[in-house]
Amino acid sequence: MVVELVVDRIVAGGAGIAEHDGRKVFVEGAAPGDRVRAALYNEKPRHAFARIEEILEPSPLRVEPQCPLFGDCGGCQFQHISHPGQLVVKKLIVGDAMRHIGRLVAIVHNTTGSGEPWHYRNNTQYPVKRNGGPHIGFFRQGSHDVVDAPKCLLHPQSFDDVRGVLKDALEGAPGPTDIHHLVLRHGADTDSILAIVKTRSEDLDPRVVDALSRQRGVVGVARTASDNAGREGPCRTVTGQDHLEHQVLGLRFRVSPLSFFQVNTGQAEVLCRKVLRHLAPEGDEKVLDLFSGVGMLSVAVAGFVGEVTGIEMDPGAVADAKENARENGVANCRFIAGRVADALREVESCDAVILDPPRRGCEPATLGRISELKPRRVVYVSCDPATLARDLRILVDAGYDIDRVEPVDMFPQTFHVETVASLSRTA
Repeated sequence: MVVELVVDRIVAGGAGIAEHDGRKVFVEGAAPGDRVRAALYNEKPRHAFARIEEILEPSPLRVEPQCPLFGDCGGCQFQHISHPGQLVVKKLIVGDAMRHIGRLVAIVHNTTGSGEPWHYRNNTQYPVKRNGGPHIGFFRQGSHDVVDAPKCLLHPQSFDDVRGVLKDALEGAPGPTDIHHLVLRHGADTDSILAIVKTRSEDLDPRVVDALSRQRGVVGVARTASDNAGREGPCRTVTGQDHLEHQVLGLRFRVSPLSFFQVNTGQAEVLCRKVLRHLAPEGDEKVLDLFSGVGMLSVAVAGFVGEVTGIEMDPGAVADAKENARENGVANCRFIAGRVADALREVESCDAVILDPPRRGCEPATLGRISELKPRRVVYVSCDPATLARDLRILVDAGYDIDRVEPVDMFPQTFHVETVASLSRTA
């Protein structure tokens, strides 16, 4: 059925929301304020989904996408919205999650924008498929088909060049290949690229390694294999460098091939400054940095507090963090490798906690132990508004007040948004 809809707002996941006959309709590729003719599908009693067939009256935020593959390729969702408009939309997405998922009353401040909304990524993962291929690009919207995108506007052009070299090597390789992903990363020197090849077996055609290592800018090639259940084994350097370096706030950070680091280096500096401001240190605090990665936040705040303990599941990232503390002359940081909820049981006290969990948020046991420790302040960094709102609700119920919620546009042209929330204990 084709209906006329007026899009009210955008929600987490990037779809627009409209109302029709008392049902919520999720409209793909919409902008807030669009009036459209759209075809309904997957209809349920209380909601439905819709695809736009005609834009009758465009939103004032709507612009022409710069990429010809936009709408087919799943790498971007917001190219049809002006960058200033994206900042507004992301603020509203965070506020919507606070109200409807967390049932929280919290002022969401304006989104801090990125100085460069294009070519900002320092880390991109590309699926690789051979069906009629090879194809090295991005998953098509809503599927696992691969869109062969020779150029992408979110990462540096040098990444496109490396993908082209791998594609040529695969075209020249006889028979099938078990490469399923290519990861490209660059560090502070944007011309220094690590290429990580993900395979389904221990074998990697030496011609692939040779082609990648000869490409201008590639300083190292690594490989990791996954088992039948999708679990990845250790990452091994095949040739060249085994790490990159990033620079944030004048500090240098070693990052191993698969260690987590923010994909937008410029906005990582913004994030560090916000965390430090929300922490409001007085100089003698015992701080826990949970999900501490390579120690970026730990090292950044260490000079302003008494001591920092970082806890991180990935042993490779912990090794990086220890080296980063040493290289930056930071003596009041220690790092523990282990599951956060388990390691927290051994912590006896703290004054403040920094949380920067993966997209799925925190386990209830982690939040419960934080509540038992009763730190005066909690600063929560999240890349998912829904899980952030859920976890903040738990902390509020445990006796914390939300002081400030600030979105950061870490991922321009996409619906993803980083958010920094600060809380203080009331009881």
